[in-house]
Amino acid sequence: MSSTRLENTTQQEAKDEKSKTVNKDPKAGDKRNREIGSLSSVSEADSSLSITPKQKKKKQKPDQNEQNDNTIMSELKEINKKLSNVLTKDSYELRDLVKGIVNQLKEELLGSITLRVEHLEGELFEKTEEDIKLSKEIEEVKTQLKNREDENEKLRKSIKTQEKANEYKFNDIEQYSKRSNIKIEGIRDKDNETAIETAEKVLETINRHIPDIKLCYADIDITHRIGPFESKKNRPIIVKMISRMRKTAIMRNAKTLRKQKDPIYVNDNLTKLNTHVFACVRKKQKDIVTSTWTRDGNIFYRDVNEMVHKVSQDQFQYWLELPWPST
Repeated sequence: MSSTRLENTTQQEAKDEKSKTVNKDPKAGDKRNREIGSLSSVSEADSSLSITPKQKKKKQKPDQNEQNDNTIMSELKEINKKLSNVLTKDSYELRDLVKGIVNQLKEELLGSITLRVEHLEGELFEKTEEDIKLSKEIEEVKTQLKNREDENEKLRKSIKTQEKANEYKFNDIEQYSKRSNIKIEGIRDKDNETAIETAEKVLETINRHIPDIKLCYADIDITHRIGPFESKKNRPIIVKMISRMRKTAIMRNAKTLRKQKDPIYVNDNLTKLNTHVFACVRKKQKDIVTSTWTRDGNIFYRDVNEMVHKVSQDQFQYWLELPWPST
């Protein structure tokens, strides 16, 4: 393309030089012009006859280049026109182009987001499945723990019930072993008192106040005081009788001993549990219970209606749980 422009420039300069040579001599007039015209026509005719194929080819080459230049220029103009049309405000093509680009970007972005969301949903679903599985395992463990706790609670209740039942059984056995014993309170005490001295005081006291019994050493197995000596307090005496019939005779006359100037109290030798229950029956419901007593280790009371009641072991817990009266 640059070579074609150079040849065109050279031809144009040759023409300019020729025109300048003709214009240098203005005095030549028309005659000279006619001669030049005739010479040029003759020369053109001669030259047209004497042109070789090679020279003709050289003369045609600038025309093709010029045509190519014109074609390129026209295409550039067309492109420029199209660009100017694209850049106008009311260009629908621009809108469609922008819309197409935006839609494409949307689709690509939406596709990427969709893939990401699907991936996250998959992870979330897996996590949810794991959470559900863990929740089920936790619930199973909780259920197992609850069952274990229920079983332990049942065992505790069973053990507690069994312990209470065993306590009552042991209490019965202990009370049965005391069936021949009596407990005497109110007989004067002294420090370092021996079992024989204690037995003598028991015999003297009972025979003095209940002469019909005629108690002797042969009726007594053993006697002893309970607890350490205290100078201002008489310790209770436990008397183990050989004959339960002699024990019953003493118990029947216990009221006589209580009515003395210095009262002597004779009672069954109760176990610790029976002693506690007996105190509860005697003191906790004085508005209902008018009198209480024991016989062979059993507890009895009379109510306001003169009804006599025996306190069974099933009722022990009831009396133990009653509140003590406020003093």
